Amino acid sequence: MATTKIWPVRDNLARVLDYAENHLKTANPSAYTAKELKDLHEVLDYAANDNKTARQFYVTGVNCIGDIAYEQMTATKQRFGKSGGNLAYHAYQSFLPDEVSPEKSHEIGVALARRIWGEKYEVLVTTHLNTHCVHNHFVINSVSFVDGKKLNNNYAMYFKHLRAESDKICAEYGLSVINNPERSGSRYLQKAEERGEPTMWNIIRIDIDDAIRQSMTDRQFYQKLRQWGYSVDFNPNRKYPTIRAPGMTQNLRFKTLGENYTPEAITQRILKNYRAVYVPPYKPKVQHYRYRGNFTNMKHMDGLTALFLLFVLILRKIYMINRVPNHPRRLNYTPELREAIRRMQQYAEQTKLLCRYKIDTPEQLRGFIDTKNVKRKELDGQRTKVYNKMRSAKTPEQKDLLIEQRNELSAEIKMIRRELFYAGSAQKQHEEIRRKIKAQREFEARRLEAEKTKMKNKERGFAR
Repeated sequence: MATTKIWPVRDNLARVLDYAENHLKTANPSAYTAKELKDLHEVLDYAANDNKTARQFYVTGVNCIGDIAYEQMTATKQRFGKSGGNLAYHAYQSFLPDEVSPEKSHEIGVALARRIWGEKYEVLVTTHLNTHCVHNHFVINSVSFVDGKKLNNNYAMYFKHLRAESDKICAEYGLSVINNPERSGSRYLQKAEERGEPTMWNIIRIDIDDAIRQSMTDRQFYQKLRQWGYSVDFNPNRKYPTIRAPGMTQNLRFKTLGENYTPEAITQRILKNYRAVYVPPYKPKVQHYRYRGNFTNMKHMDGLTALFLLFVLILRKIYMINRVPNHPRRLNYTPELREAIRRMQQYAEQTKLLCRYKIDTPEQLRGFIDTKNVKRKELDGQRTKVYNKMRSAKTPEQKDLLIEQRNELSAEIKMIRRELFYAGSAQKQHEEIRRKIKAQREFEARRLEAEKTKMKNKERGFAR
């Protein structure tokens, strides 16, 4: 069984190495910068590392020569004048421990590269032996040497070509293959789910579990979900039944939530119930507060500050409700808001920033970010000068004084970067926050309307 992945090599890859060698700095300055050429060179150098490939016994070039792959790929770019976008693509193919020998692994990798990219692109194929899993690396030139067209890496490129061809070749060589593999979410969300954090999927699972406990039939179960704002679709034209939480824009297949959440599994779980669990109505405690001052002189808040403050207060209320197990009032909020409490600390820091600098409009936020960026660059220049002076300091006292200056500048730069992070995230998220609050208000309106309709139907029943 082989796992695969592919990602682009861009010109903004973070590097902690020194400037490129002279011959790289001067190569084709009109088409690519020295930094961009260095990125491509380092990826190729990493893939063909002697210590990982057993002295380059497992390095093969497809449509290029391994030793001069960098020069050939650069020449192709220069010939067609393709200086923008991605420089190359980096992919890997990893096998299970002890499943395949290095020779066979490299043979499979070369065959895979020839099938997918061999007709139009230059590819460097290497086999690394430095881990417990033998794995192949592929560095694919982003520009075709045939017609100059750029390689388009998208969903189809990976799922329909790279992974499919890899599985096909593994089957031909008698290796194991995953049948009907499921596309998983991001690693960050997977880890968050393992920690039990309130991701969207976990929230939907919790609501489904509660609906199952309170139901004796399938009809009662789906009725409960609809009362809580969920949309359930069993259209026979669909291959799989779907569910959509309030606030979500796309449907989610039941089977995506796990084996215990397919319609068949849910039916079996409902049949095991001896009785439906009665959940008594929640009776909130009435609390009285005294406001100091008068409402006439109360500070009025508007714009982004009011928006973020309102959002944080809503999340705080949801957080307090979630501290009580099976609290029925949690269903008064959309799953999107219940999921957002995972990032409540970030939203709180954004709100503090907006309040501290009195930022009420997106234009003011953009101006704040631009000003802080200028200040950061200025401080970076000052710190660079301090570093240069430290190298030529003649006495320990001078060096200690310069170190103190450097630490002060570093602390100030760190604070500015922190503010820029929260300001930038607020700039990206404020429209999304507006949408979530609007969806919550619409959800509350529908819920209140449903309760009124239920009470009217009840009164009519009593009248009869």
